[in-house]
Amino acid sequence: MRDIAVTIIIMVIAVLASWLLGSLFLPIGGTLLILQLGCAACAVLFSRFSGIIAALFGAMSFNFFFTEPLYSVRMSDADDVVNMATFIIVAILTSVLTAFYKKQQTALRKAQLQANVLRSVSHDLRTPLSSILGSMETLDFYYHSLSEEDKRELIKGSIYESKRLHAYVENILQATRIQSDLLIAGREKVSISIIIDNLIARFNTDRIIVIYTNTTEYVIASPPLLEQALFNVIDNALKFSNEAVKIVVSNDAKNTFFSIEDSGIGLKNGDTESPFLLFSSSRDGDVGRGGIGLGLNVAKGIAEAHKGTLLLQNIDQGCRAIFSIPNLSEQFS
Repeated sequence: MRDIAVTIIIMVIAVLASWLLGSLFLPIGGTLLILQLGCAACAVLFSRFSGIIAALFGAMSFNFFFTEPLYSVRMSDADDVVNMATFIIVAILTSVLTAFYKKQQTALRKAQLQANVLRSVSHDLRTPLSSILGSMETLDFYYHSLSEEDKRELIKGSIYESKRLHAYVENILQATRIQSDLLIAGREKVSISIIIDNLIARFNTDRIIVIYTNTTEYVIASPPLLEQALFNVIDNALKFSNEAVKIVVSNDAKNTFFSIEDSGIGLKNGDTESPFLLFSSSRDGDVGRGGIGLGLNVAKGIAEAHKGTLLLQNIDQGCRAIFSIPNLSEQFS
């Protein structure tokens, strides 16, 4: 209904503009073009149905306001029928071309995504794989000559790199699903404290401080996706800060908020948008602590799929990320 209402508003504006310009200097042919332009705009912006509604509105308005006898609708002349048919044909052709263009754009976007993934993740996947392979080969060849402490270190390092590799692969999968509009799956009632506890266990570090000020205990979400989004944000904060990362869980009447604060270098030039771009990374080539530029993009996509938001803010020392998700009563309103 919203699209139909906006369609009518656009066509009313087109009729008023045609009437005003026609009363000044515009010939009848120019009036017809303005109305057809409005019709085409509705077909491009909305759907074929909206385009046809605009076509009928434009044709009737043209007949009523601009053809003799004025202020009456008559379709007795061949010109009137041709004008009506022209409006409808313009709407249909425009909607067909728009659908084809959007389909081609989607295909191009997917192809570019695949190429970017292959180009951008090669280093970050190869590094943990090489580390795991080297550790396991060392353990295999020198098992009997290694001390128990050395064995444990090799195994611990392999586990760490395996987790890092798993995080990369998971983010690649979720980024692909976001770009393909296939992200959100079944949602359920999720305990906020359980999600946070799972995250604390995954990171296994004493550099995370959690503060609860919320009165809402549950949200409706896809548990693995919500956990992955928060994991990406917290992992980013830990990566750029040597001090503790603070997580504050709060809520208002409509939303639950996860505020993640670090004391790192903050946002370069105060730019709060670039970090969300796909494959945007602070790393210069292979230098720096930045990743492959998927984490925050995936987290933002997951937030928006849940009708929530993810925002970044520069603070006095470091950066604050605010991940919000609607409460139980808001997600389906």
